[in-house]
Amino acid sequence: MASRICWHCERFSHMTQIGPVFSDILKGKAADSFVWFAPFTCDACGYATLGMIDSSLLGRRINSGQAQSVFQVEADFEDEEEPDDEDEQIITWIPREPVWKEYEDVPEDIAAVASEAYSCCSIKAYRSAVLMARTALEATAKNKGITSGSLNEKIEELAEQNIITDQLAQEANEIRLLGNDMAHGDPDIPVSKEDASDILGFLDTVLDYVYQQPIAIQKRKALRKKRKENKNDCRSIAPSSTAATN
Repeated sequence: MASRICWHCERFSHMTQIGPVFSDILKGKAADSFVWFAPFTCDACGYATLGMIDSSLLGRRINSGQAQSVFQVEADFEDEEEPDDEDEQIITWIPREPVWKEYEDVPEDIAAVASEAYSCCSIKAYRSAVLMARTALEATAKNKGITSGSLNEKIEELAEQNIITDQLAQEANEIRLLGNDMAHGDPDIPVSKEDASDILGFLDTVLDYVYQQPIAIQKRKALRKKRKENKNDCRSIAPSSTAATN
């Protein structure tokens, strides 16, 4: 049966079909471009998803039995990986991408805004995604006590205080500059999926460096200390060589 990366839990999971295939004709398509749908649920989290087959990709019109066969057979990936080129997939999954992203160890309010940026991107609201990324960046500066000045000045201060590196400051400025275009009423400036993806990637790098990496290091130090303590405890209760001889 079909497998995919679930839009909700983000795991590569088997999808269980929960209803029969049904059909419709997409508006704007030729009459022979017959489209079939089937409802599924993710075995890992239980959330629903919709599979869609556009038979024009197969070069022919198919009936319900053939569509069911495609859902059962053609969606299986032997190496348990999705094809590299989404356009070559026979089945289109709806939603196609995760609509949010979790940010562990990032302050809740900042994580919520960053996650919203991903939600915007997933529905192709790329301008909104960039604006949310800019908002998350400025919120990060304020969270670190830098509350005055323009965003450009806040970024400079983040770098001056070594909260971010010079390279991260450059990435932050890319977020700021494109975000400014959106915030200052320039709707004629196009924002592509690639633009939004780059900006979200820069934001992820900043949040990882500022929040996630320091906590990861703290956790690693605590784990190493605990292991050392456990090792010392074992040595203290181990019998002496003399006692073992007796």
